[in-house]
Amino acid sequence: MADTNISSAIRRAGSWEVDVAAMAGTLVHEIKNPLSTININAQLVIEDWKEADTPRERRTIRRLTVISSEIQRLEHIVQTFLRFTERHELNPRPSSLNLLVEDLAELVGEEASGNDIRVRLGLDPHLEEFSFDADLIRQVLLNLVQNAQQAMSGTGGGELILKTRSVEDRGRRWAVCEVIDTGPGMSPRCLDKIFDLYFSTKDEGSGLGLAISRRIVEEHGGFFRVQSEEGKGSQFSVYLPLSA
Repeated sequence: MADTNISSAIRRAGSWEVDVAAMAGTLVHEIKNPLSTININAQLVIEDWKEADTPRERRTIRRLTVISSEIQRLEHIVQTFLRFTERHELNPRPSSLNLLVEDLAELVGEEASGNDIRVRLGLDPHLEEFSFDADLIRQVLLNLVQNAQQAMSGTGGGELILKTRSVEDRGRRWAVCEVIDTGPGMSPRCLDKIFDLYFSTKDEGSGLGLAISRRIVEEHGGFFRVQSEEGKGSQFSVYLPLSA
């Protein structure tokens, strides 16, 4: 597999970037309210014209329906962007990454089995507890697991492997959680874009899950490494610092 250190391609946010993000969030909030008002009024107009019977009236209704649909699409884009710009309030506490992964495997086990996916665990028994926000990291790992399952569900099943370990890297000790699947893998083009906001390989994907996951991990002081090869599968490794 070709190893791509995603974090090395990420430009660390400077103060001006934080200001721009705050401004963008404020602007989107201001856009959201008038969009909602426009959508409500469009729906009311459609309701008033629900008994349209002439060709011109029916054509007007179709156009109003398109307008309403596009407004709802904009509202969804605005809402997802707000979710991305909001910074998370971390609540780090000494927790066990092994226990979190075990609980996650039990949670998804039945669904995975129904899709002919075998869940395997490889947990490091010597990995000690360390401080992290268990709820947010659970959200990250659940997103990775769900993506892996979806990748394999259309290929007749496979293996979902969840591992933990500790490593020395960059002069620090890290806890690592690996989510590995034997699905179709990704092309180099997809691999370069998977953490981009709104990029998705799924028809109905929001392109938000991995972008938010990367942000959560970085807010913990960690980073991602991703390996993937077409026809062989993918491996997402989450690195979290073992010490503050």
